Amino acid sequence: MSQAKTPKRLEIADELRACPECDYTNGFHVSFVRRESGGVRIVLICPSCSARFDVDWAMAGS
Repeated sequence: MSQAKTPKRLEIADELRACPECDYTNGFHVSFVRRESGGVRIVLICPSCSARFDVDWAMAGS
């Protein structure tokens, strides 16, 4: 499996619905990336242009 590009850091203001790269307006897919420190990081992926965004969400667990 090929490595995905590093997600761009993205701040959420009032709402995050449109992709800042291509202006697709129907939301995002999510990806779960295991962290070495434990838990997973949640990454948003645009279904139109495949841009990846890190919105600083994480989840504990195995």
